[in-house]
Amino acid sequence: MALQELIYTSLASREETAVDVSSILKTSERNNVSAGITGLLLFDGERYIQILEGLPDRVNTLFETIQSDPRHDQIELLHKGEVVERAFENWRMAYEVLPEGLLKHLAETVAVFSLEIEGEAKASSESFGARLYGMFMDAVTDI
Repeated sequence: MALQELIYTSLASREETAVDVSSILKTSERNNVSAGITGLLLFDGERYIQILEGLPDRVNTLFETIQSDPRHDQIELLHKGEVVERAFENWRMAYEVLPEGLLKHLAETVAVFSLEIEGEAKASSESFGARLYGMFMDAVTDI
């Protein structure tokens, strides 16, 4: 069965973001194992970008749950597509903290980037999530 990759961005909804991030990671660690979901959470102090990988029905169910989570405001779906293999298969939920404001700037370019790779399912090294993660890490290195 094909795997799905879903990527969204949201704003942190409260001032207690360190507590929220810790809570999100604990919940992800606990729930993602049983759901077969892997991925990556990026956070820059005000904005999240999360990459989720797994069976389509499970990824979609998790995204519906996230959309009703009060820790997230202004949720925007950036990409949803089929992948051949996972880019983060060894991570129930990898986590990276990025410099403040970086995700806002980079999220603005994601729609164009997504259009460039639409089409057939991608291998893990070619997936949108893997490329996006590489782009973020390159931006951090340039700072």
